[in-house]
Amino acid sequence: MSTFMRSTSFRLTVVGLGLAMLSGCFGGDGMFRDRGHDYRRAKLSAPIELPPGVRSDTLDDQYVVPGIQNHKPLEGEFEVLRPEPLAKNVGTAEVKIQTLEDRSWILLDGDPNQVWPRMRVFLGRAGLEIAKADGEAAIIETQWRDPNGDGASRERFRFRLEEGVQQGTSEIHVLVQINGNEQWPAKSDSSERQSQMVRVVAQYLADQETAGSVSILAQRKDGQGKIFIEGGEGGPDSRHLRLELPVDRAWAALGLALVKAGFEIEDERREVNKYWLTYVDPEAEQPSWFARTFGARRNGLSRYVVEMQEVGPEKARIYLNYQKGRRLREAERERLLTRIMGYLY
Repeated sequence: MSTFMRSTSFRLTVVGLGLAMLSGCFGGDGMFRDRGHDYRRAKLSAPIELPPGVRSDTLDDQYVVPGIQNHKPLEGEFEVLRPEPLAKNVGTAEVKIQTLEDRSWILLDGDPNQVWPRMRVFLGRAGLEIAKADGEAAIIETQWRDPNGDGASRERFRFRLEEGVQQGTSEIHVLVQINGNEQWPAKSDSSERQSQMVRVVAQYLADQETAGSVSILAQRKDGQGKIFIEGGEGGPDSRHLRLELPVDRAWAALGLALVKAGFEIEDERREVNKYWLTYVDPEAEQPSWFARTFGARRNGLSRYVVEMQEVGPEKARIYLNYQKGRRLREAERERLLTRIMGYLY
């Protein structure tokens, strides 16, 4: 009986010492004390005293602003906007294949003046003889050729260059005619053959290390792109984007740009040309894991409606406003339209 009690007493003593050690580690000034708030007890210390003979020039302010002593604050209040990050697809020297329904074309960096000589070089290396090259219209047509060498069929191609949506970009459209007369069809006779040629041309242009700079299209109007930001403040002519594209192309380009710009599309109605969007400012402070898990509203969340209005055969306007009729500040509209504009191509 006494042995059992001594053993129990010893174990209780050990447990007591362990609890005391843990208490010292996690509380007071123990080994694992939280030092996150030590800065609150910090005190201002005396300036550093240098030993005799040591100069303190290096401790002086080397970037003094001239005239700062006489500075006077300006009257009124000013709003300084954050710089908008560069869009990813602008000026990246990429060659892309764009597709809309059964049509495809090439989008690349460089204006038509620069792309024209590169296309001439491609046709020469591909063995396609040129039948017509209209620099003013930016159209190159090839001679008829026998692709299989058996005389059973023949084909020819028409390459049309135009300015891209973004300034300094170009589009290359390919038209294929098979076993026809001298009148070009409205659309390619073979979408498969068209897609093959688009891929071949795109691959060749992507593999090129340098771009030609000879201006063959000197008679064409100077490249200004096909997208503009314009308009005044308030009213029906408020700040908006103008796209010089067919309405179907403009609608497809707008939907892609909204997603790339960080908007979440809640709903879209092609019959009224409207997108209902949710946007979260990427620089806004995000809620904690607990708030996200239990459905708290995200900070910086705003809801917008984007409307596209057709104003001509190849002209559309894009307006951005808050949902439910709230007035959108012009500075915010300008910032978001500029962001969308950067992803339109």
